[in-house]
Amino acid sequence: MIRTEMKIKQAKKALFVAAGICAAAFLTMMAAWAATVPHSQESAGAAGRETVELQSNERQLYPRLEAVAIRSIDRLSDGVGASLALESDRMGFSHFLYSINGEPFRKTDGGRLVISFVDKHTPDIQRTTTIIKAASADGGTSEDHYININYYPRERYAQAGQTAPGYVILQKTDIPFAQSRVADWIVDQASAEDIAFATSKWGPKLEGLATPLEKARRLAILLLDDLQPHRGTPSDKMKAPPFEQYRRAVSGKDHVWCGNLAAIFVRACTSLGIPARVIGMNRTVSEGKAYNLMTAEGHSTTEIFAADLNKWVWIDLTFLMTGMELPGRGPIHMADLVRALNDPDQIGGLTALVYDPAQKAETRVRVLDDASRDALLNYFKNDQTFRYVRKKN
Repeated sequence: MIRTEMKIKQAKKALFVAAGICAAAFLTMMAAWAATVPHSQESAGAAGRETVELQSNERQLYPRLEAVAIRSIDRLSDGVGASLALESDRMGFSHFLYSINGEPFRKTDGGRLVISFVDKHTPDIQRTTTIIKAASADGGTSEDHYININYYPRERYAQAGQTAPGYVILQKTDIPFAQSRVADWIVDQASAEDIAFATSKWGPKLEGLATPLEKARRLAILLLDDLQPHRGTPSDKMKAPPFEQYRRAVSGKDHVWCGNLAAIFVRACTSLGIPARVIGMNRTVSEGKAYNLMTAEGHSTTEIFAADLNKWVWIDLTFLMTGMELPGRGPIHMADLVRALNDPDQIGGLTALVYDPAQKAETRVRVLDDASRDALLNYFKNDQTFRYVRKKN
């Protein structure tokens, strides 16, 4: 047993050393690459090629509520190091507390955290581990989060005959980089009159439901019960405020289609304190006097933010669907839906929660085996353009 433990310790030590060698080798390789590969598009084009980066704005479109998040990171104007701007969605947030390399916790200067290094002009790597937590006005704190920022001085590379610069690298962290916040995407504003109407009309029927998602799904069903008999092409008079659209439809004066259903559902949600948003879509190739040429049909769909799950959840009244799920993931948002629908390896796991207004019943349906699959793919396809709306900064 003792020999076995010794072997395990030796193996761990060997792995640690190997990892350190790999990291150092990677940095050396990157330094060499930086010195030899052209950085400008002009020089790359001269060689008959260009560099294309993998990019996605999904993290911006789907923010979560975070106790600690990094808004930005900048180099220091004087000295060596990094300055981080932090933000928090913690309820009652007051300030951040931080500890560098085991020192006593201190308050940040506003939301700004500075990690600085002394340039000793030696090849020694300088490492920092900083623990950060968000504190509330009542004295409570979030769980600890960490960030490792290290300094690799130029003298380390000079030993190998390189002219590479030094590097300050954010090595590891469990703190996400924030590109937006949940509140940025809640643009629908309910008036006092809207809130009073929704509270009176649907509030009592949501009592006893504990989570935002449960309430949103029940609300979707209530609206479908009222509006399903009035589906059809609306008149221009349905460009009215959402609850006026609702009243016109249920009174038999007009009809609703996807845009009306989405607007009414989102206004009902926000009136009852459930964060929600409309996502519009279509892809127009060209416009003209007689007709527009489109490669993807227009549609309006919706998502709510489920704070208890800390995620966005797709709901679409047009398709009578109060949610979509993937194995091991639970309820998913629209971007996940689009990926899964268009991926042969994922579509088999998609399960929709479908409401039948005639039977007053909700069932789980495997999308791959359901007639709705083709209808969904008519809108949620790879060559579609999806449009999210957020508040201006």
